[in-house]
Amino acid sequence: MMAAEQWYEFQEQYQKYGLDMEPARSPERRRRRKSGPTLKIGPGFLFGKEKKIILFMVLVVTIAMIMFIVTTAIASSIRYEISVTQAENAALWDEIKHMQSSQTTMNGVGYVEEKADDELGMKVAGNERCVYLTREDIPPAGFADVLKSKTYN
Repeated sequence: MMAAEQWYEFQEQYQKYGLDMEPARSPERRRRRKSGPTLKIGPGFLFGKEKKIILFMVLVVTIAMIMFIVTTAIASSIRYEISVTQAENAALWDEIKHMQSSQTTMNGVGYVEEKADDELGMKVAGNERCVYLTREDIPPAGFADVLKSKTYN
């Protein structure tokens, strides 16, 4: 072909394809391209051994994904149990602190005097009702022994 004929053919291709501006490929070039090595995809694509390897790999990946999902679920349930236990622990610590503060108020002298006055009718003795003991007033056996003998007899 002469250069002018090729240019005319090129202009026709430009009008057909727009920006591609490629001339039509010759049939000889198409045949060469088709005759080269090709990858066939179809029923005979993989033979028995390759199919087994691919199936095994898919199976391994599937099992790994299932194990990952299961371990994630177990870990989240353990995290939930830990958070519940921590909440219970915090509530118990608050109760312990409340009981300790109640204990200090209950052990105070004012609380004991109030309970003795309200429930038992006991009054604080004045100075005129106090009894003072001297060394001669102490029993020879001791106060504890005297109280024990009077209690059990």
